[in-house]
Amino acid sequence: MVDGVSTMNNNLEKQKINIKLYVYITLLASIAVMLLINFFEMYTIEDYTLLTVFCVLSAVAETFLIPLPKIGAISVSTALAFTAIILTNPLIAAVVMAAGVAFRCPYVDGKGRVHIFNNPPYKTIFNISQYFINTGIAGLAYVVVDNLLNVRFVFYNPVAGIAALIVYILLNTFCMSVLMAILLKEKFSNIWKSSFYGMLINILLVSLLGIILAFAFYSYGTGGMLLFFIPLLFARYTFKLYIDMRKNYFDTMNVLVRAIEASDPYTSGHSMRVGAYSEAIAKQLGLPQGKIDLIKSAALLHDIGKIGIDKKILNKDGKLEKEEFDTIKSHPEIGATIISDLSYLSNITEIIRHHHERNDGRGYPDGLDHDKIPLETSILTIADSFDAMTTNRPYRHSLSLETALNEIKINAGTQFNPDIVDDAIIALKATYFSLSE
Repeated sequence: MVDGVSTMNNNLEKQKINIKLYVYITLLASIAVMLLINFFEMYTIEDYTLLTVFCVLSAVAETFLIPLPKIGAISVSTALAFTAIILTNPLIAAVVMAAGVAFRCPYVDGKGRVHIFNNPPYKTIFNISQYFINTGIAGLAYVVVDNLLNVRFVFYNPVAGIAALIVYILLNTFCMSVLMAILLKEKFSNIWKSSFYGMLINILLVSLLGIILAFAFYSYGTGGMLLFFIPLLFARYTFKLYIDMRKNYFDTMNVLVRAIEASDPYTSGHSMRVGAYSEAIAKQLGLPQGKIDLIKSAALLHDIGKIGIDKKILNKDGKLEKEEFDTIKSHPEIGATIISDLSYLSNITEIIRHHHERNDGRGYPDGLDHDKIPLETSILTIADSFDAMTTNRPYRHSLSLETALNEIKINAGTQFNPDIVDDAIIALKATYFSLSE
């Protein structure tokens, strides 16, 4: 009966998500159509050869897009959007980006080449609509600011360019964040913050290439623009290397996690759950994505020091002797020592070393109190303790969700940082049910 109820709830949840997606994509498509009609009344396409060149280059750039974790991807076609905004008008710029998305053929792992004929219609409609809206309104912002300033520039108005860039970034991150919030069932504000800061530097750098392309066309014509299109592909390659390196980073951590669990089978899945709980608490507190990634990394590896503990002690069913408990207590220091030897993980050394410290100064290994315990460590401590309480151990059965949450509340100020307990309880409760599905 429980399984039936769970299945029914999952189906209802999927239906809600599908309805939200339908409404959202329909709204975006409607806005895009209305914008297209207005643009045709306001602007004209005078050079169809230039339009064709832009569309082909946009499709090529979109074909070599870079998939991101979870949902979404980025491409260097933003440079072409910026070039089209500078050289032409909002109609052409929007059409160029929409055409690039419509005719792209990116390679997706496990699926092969994906194009308009084998991609779900709702995905194609969403992508074309949001690109048309983002680029079209950004182009409109460029025209409006350029006219308001009424200053003669050779080919590019930098103030209008900044305005267009800001509008593009805001619209792009907003559209994608709403989609991800629906699909991932996460808070829009958290996703938007991470998306905005994550894309800001990338789009700024790519937009500079857009200015270079515009200058190349202004100085040397279409041939010059085609020649300077090559650096765009190099930019894409460089960023792809960064994404692959980041993936390898987390793959390495997953291997280390499996090594931890091989030493202590009773904690199988513990590190992954603590990682999920820590990430949820950090998001609930509104921390930036860089901090969230740092905390999650530390959470995944917080028990790596157990590799250096005798398995007989780790797996002992009865009560530990004082000497055995002292040995167990050494695992944070052992873990910090192991991690400190890996340069790309050294920034989480102190978090791992202190994840058994207490707010009242009675923890180990250094007896730190509230003022000296970093926020990242406080988050990990709560997540670690919560998972320990809600899972079976050799010496006791798991506690219920409410009992575990109550224990955290009772021990706020002694074991746990009282400043974050309330937010932590909200995040833990939601994540616990999510992991239980």
